[in-house]
Amino acid sequence: MALPEEPRSARRLAREVGGVLVHYAGAQLRICLILSAVYAVGFALLRVPLWPLMALLVGFGQAVPVFGGVVAILIVAGTTWMVKGPYPAMGVMGVYAAAQLLESFWLSPRIMGRRLNLPPWWVFLGVLAASVMFGFVGVLLAVPAMAVVMVIYRFLKPPAATPDA
Repeated sequence: MALPEEPRSARRLAREVGGVLVHYAGAQLRICLILSAVYAVGFALLRVPLWPLMALLVGFGQAVPVFGGVVAILIVAGTTWMVKGPYPAMGVMGVYAAAQLLESFWLSPRIMGRRLNLPPWWVFLGVLAASVMFGFVGVLLAVPAMAVVMVIYRFLKPPAATPDA
């Protein structure tokens, strides 16, 4: 037996919007943790100085779109260059490039899409379009804004007619 659906109200809409934003934060945390693990493996293999700390720095730097990861990887590559030399530093940049491909084309669209109930391609194309139109702010707000718009759309959409049984 299904529970009766709560009537439409501003409180229900606010609760649903809040819920989708919590899911966004959880998905972002999951992506940062996965990337930290990927960086940890690559940095350990390259024997980057303080590799666990450096992996966390770069992994969680991804939470700040565009600049966060770049600044973090420059710190890691510069430190590696000073301690180990140029070739391990280039390896660090290779690990970063591979992780960025993984994050951009697979992790973010899939994890964000699932957690926010958005198709993965919408997430990818939405971030791409928002970055072109609004730059850094667009990248920062694209996914949560798309999720909120979808919640409002579902809220305002008239309920589907049920067949008489």
